[in-house]
Amino acid sequence: MRNVSRAASLIGFALALIAAPSASAQSSDGSSPALPVTQVMLADVPVTYTVPGSVISDGRIEVSSRVVGFIEQLDVREGQKVSRGDLLVRIDQTDIDEAIQQAQAGVRAADEDLQDAEFDVQKFEGLARSGSVSTETLRKAKVRVDVARATLDGARSTLAAAEAQKDYATITSPVDGVVVSVARRSGEMATAGSTILTVESREVLLFKAFVSEGNLAAIDPNTPVTIRIDALDNAKFTGRIRGIVPSGDDVTRRYEINVILPKDQRLLPGMFGRAEIILGTQKSVLVPAKAIVRRGGLDGVFVVEERTARFRWLRTGQVLGDTVEVVSGLSGGETILAAANDAVRDGSAIRTEAGR
Repeated sequence: MRNVSRAASLIGFALALIAAPSASAQSSDGSSPALPVTQVMLADVPVTYTVPGSVISDGRIEVSSRVVGFIEQLDVREGQKVSRGDLLVRIDQTDIDEAIQQAQAGVRAADEDLQDAEFDVQKFEGLARSGSVSTETLRKAKVRVDVARATLDGARSTLAAAEAQKDYATITSPVDGVVVSVARRSGEMATAGSTILTVESREVLLFKAFVSEGNLAAIDPNTPVTIRIDALDNAKFTGRIRGIVPSGDDVTRRYEINVILPKDQRLLPGMFGRAEIILGTQKSVLVPAKAIVRRGGLDGVFVVEERTARFRWLRTGQVLGDTVEVVSGLSGGETILAAANDAVRDGSAIRTEAGR
């Protein structure tokens, strides 16, 4: 008898739990409260294509030397900020100075030869008038002047080139930016064309991503692109497409796209993010965000059928302001509770009012 009485008590307790929601859904006068409802509508929803990518600098410059020589001074380091015109590298000028001295000596010698040749011409012209010198001798003297003048011009060009090498021995920053890598150190040999260090300008930052060939034709370069950066708590930035590289990878079939980012001190080259590119629009079901009921990580709504609330699971898509896109589970024209209500359960009888 004791077991029978205990079982009866448990059944009574379970029935009380089942009845509890219905009781809580009623007003103080015993009638069910009127709940707001809304009709499911179809609306144009943007079709968004999301691709991963990285922030890059549009002004990444590899600084190299135009002359050969030992690095005499290199005081900058990785991470150091530099301004346009700041000294970056100084190359030892010993060999350059010797070349300049040799070129200067060549200019002096050529100038002396020219003066000597011009003197001979003047002398032979006087003698030719008196018949003491043949016209052939005078002609050869004039030819010597022309040769000497050409030699002097060549010597001056050699001197100018040597002096220009001296200017190349001092390397300054071409932009305002940050030193991101240093490949050489003071005392090492710098060769013409080899990278000594790299400077990145922060004036223009790009978001670089790769899009599939299937979505390439649908991308409108004039449509703004939303960029979300992981390291900045998924912060959102709006950029514009600068261009799409028209040659794709023959293995991945993807094409490079570059988006110009707004100026923001938080953005740094190398940051990972995602680009949300709008490809067009499509008709989709939208419901109020507050109508969504979340259970166990899944979403659903209460559909009103003949004054009865029926819970229905949904597969949701984009969150668009205060509405949520429904990918599957609802059709346009159905009526749902406009706001989630903890007192309502699947199968609850309800009274409705006009919802917004």
